[in-house]
This record gives sequence, C-alpha cells and structure tokens, in this order.
Amino acid sequence: MVNELRHPGTLSAHLGNLLASPFRGRTAETAAQPQPLPEGIWAIRDASFEVLPGQVLGVLGRNGSGKSTLLKILARITAPTEGIAILAGRVGALLEVGTGFHPDLSGRQNILLSGTMLGMTPREIQGCEEAIIAFAEMGEFIDTPVKHYSSGMFMRLAFSVAAHLEAEIMLVDEVLAVGDAAFQEKCKSKIRDIARSGRTILFTSHDMEAVSRLCSAAIVLERGRIVYQGAADGAIARYRDVMQIRGT
Repeated sequence: MVNELRHPGTLSAHLGNLLASPFRGRTAETAAQPQPLPEGIWAIRDASFEVLPGQVLGVLGRNGSGKSTLLKILARITAPTEGIAILAGRVGALLEVGTGFHPDLSGRQNILLSGTMLGMTPREIQGCEEAIIAFAEMGEFIDTPVKHYSSGMFMRLAFSVAAHLEAEIMLVDEVLAVGDAAFQEKCKSKIRDIARSGRTILFTSHDMEAVSRLCSAAIVLERGRIVYQGAADGAIARYRDVMQIRGT
C-alpha cells in the first residue's frame, strides 16, 4: 500500500479527509439530531370563492401565482393538500395542450374517450361528434392519431370537444393563445354562447382584452392567495398593478 502525501491546506487534502472519515467532527449526539426540513411552498392556499351558474369568471395572476394549480384541483387532476372544492355538475377541462387525449388514438377516438369520461352515452357523443369536427376544422385529419397533430390542431380539437360535450362547468387555461387569430375569435364567440346557455366557465388568460370582453367577474392570485375578488375591470387594474410592481 502506498500512502499518498497531501499538503494539509490543499483542496485535495480536504476532500481526502472527508472521504476517509465523513463523520469526523460530529459527535454521536449531533449526528442523531434530526435536520430541520425546509419550509414548504404552497402553490395555492386560502383561496375561497364561489362561481354562479352561467358566470364567466376570470382567473388572473402572473406566472407562478397558482392559476393552473387551482384549475387542476377543480378538474380533479390534482388533489388538494387541505381544503375542499365543491362542484355542482360535470367538468370539461381545457388545460395544457394534450391533457386528456391519448396520443395513439385518432381525433375521432379521443372524442369518444372524452365523452365517456364525462359520463355520456355513445349515442349522446355521436349526436355532437360532427359539430365538434366541423368547429375544429379537422376535416380529413380527424381519423389521424393526434400525436401527429400540430399544437394548433391539437388545441382546436381540444377546445371543440370541451365546448360541445355536455359539461356544466368548463375550465379554460390560457391555451387559446396557441391558435391563430381567426380561431381565437371563434373560440371567444363560442365561450359567450356557452355562458348564455347557463354553463359556468373559469377562464385564465394574460390577454386582458379577452378577459374584459368575456368575464363578468374575476379573481387575482398572487403567491397562491386571492388578492382581489370582484368585477372584471377592477381585477384587470389590480393585475396590472401586480405586474408593474413585479417588473420594477
């Protein structure tokens, strides 16, 4: 065996000492003491609000404020650590592009899958299938596996499915930004029609013009907490104040 000599003040010597005796300098008492855990970060907390039937509620906030987490809890994708979410009716969620679709199934098969998950019968799904395909402008691509779709095609079909299937509550999370301008306007018009039919919509967007046109009320989230709840115009003003403060 060859003993390697290291200068006591070098990094090599320090690392060698640590490797030779990693617990040197710690008594049995200190080694047994539990190390403090870092304080948890809450994605959403103490967010209490009510949405009335037929209301379009805007959910505003900067990136990381808890908007998407809130909608995932309402969609039953994420379970809350504490508290409860009470929903009266079936929920159709349009969250991240791709959520709820199976990539290996065709567009038509995913329509059937989505309707089945909402509790609809095959006859009910077939009754609105052609309207879904026509609104999404899918044409000949409806029988192609969705993994081959562009993000815009994916979003068009996902929105059309969420808008036409019989869900009393619709959750829309910023995905309208993926489509082209003409289709975005088509979606906004459809959202207004859905609200007039008595269905409830939660709409998350950084497009304040769309929020002003579509939403009668809104909440603003900051660090996972509601900092404003009320009229849409007031929420937009508060959102802009938050963004200005964060930008300085």
